Amino acid sequence: MNLSTTELAEIVATRTCHDLIGNIGTFKNVLSFVEPDGTLDKETKNLLDDVSFLLNARQKFFRVAFGLETRAADNDELCKLCADYVATVGTRGHTIHLELHGISPQLSKLVCLCVMIVADVYIRGGTVSLDINKNNVTVHAVTDFKFNEGELNGYQMILQNQKPKDNLSQYAQLLYLQNVLGSNVPMQLTISAQEITFIIG
Repeated sequence: MNLSTTELAEIVATRTCHDLIGNIGTFKNVLSFVEPDGTLDKETKNLLDDVSFLLNARQKFFRVAFGLETRAADNDELCKLCADYVATVGTRGHTIHLELHGISPQLSKLVCLCVMIVADVYIRGGTVSLDINKNNVTVHAVTDFKFNEGELNGYQMILQNQKPKDNLSQYAQLLYLQNVLGSNVPMQLTISAQEITFIIG
C-alpha cells in the first residue's frame, strides 16, 4: 500500500490527536468541579491525577515514537516511556506487563512503535516481551483473555500490502514503522487466540 508523505502525516496527526483529545475534554470538564476557593474533593483530585498522568504519558511517548530526531536519554527513560504508555491502554484493573531486552536509546523510535503496535491489540491485560538482537526484532504478546481481532486483521492486511476498510489512523504506528524501516525490511505477524508474535527482519 503506497502512501504519500502528506497522507502519512495526516494519518499520524489524526491518531495522536484522537488519543489525546478525549482526555483533554475530560480535564476541562473536571476543572469545572474545582471550588471557587481552589479546593478539590478527593474524587475530583484523583480524576485530575489520572487524566494528567494519561496525557503526560501519551504526549511524551508520541513525541519519541513519531517525533523528529527524538529519543530517550537512556534505557531507564525508554523503559519508563513504554511502561507509562501501556499503563494508559486497555481496561482499568487489567495490567499489561512489559519486558524489554536488547534495547538502547538509539533504537527509541523502533522500540516505541513496536510496543504501540502490540499494546493496541489488547482488550485486557497480559504480557509483552520485546527482544532485539543482531538477527531481528521479536515482540511476543500473551493474554488470558483475547485480542482485538479487528485490529489484528487490519495489521495483516497492511502487511500483505492491502488497505483495511476502516480508518487508517488506527494503524498509524504500523504504517509509520514501515515507512521508517523501508519496504525491503520483512515483517511477519503470527496470531492465535491468546498469543501473537511480531517479527521484524
